[in-house]
Amino acid sequence: MTVTVLCFAQLRDRIGDSEMAVPLPNGASSGDLLGMLKDRHPQVEPLLAVSRLAVNCAYVSGDVELHDGDEVVIIPPVSGG
Repeated sequence: MTVTVLCFAQLRDRIGDSEMAVPLPNGASSGDLLGMLKDRHPQVEPLLAVSRLAVNCAYVSGDVELHDGDEVVIIPPVSGG
């Protein structure tokens, strides 16, 4: 299956892309996705630990099963002033 991952702010800057098509095995979860991103981009691990996830426009907490075609948005902490 393939999910679309959208990245914003510092996460986008560290990965170098704002949108990625990510192939995952059937039955993969959001935790599997985050683990794969940590393996491919070790520099984002601290950000992923404090980021929120939304799957298909709905915030999720914990580990959720992903499905082919899902859109996963990773939202890192944002500050400003």
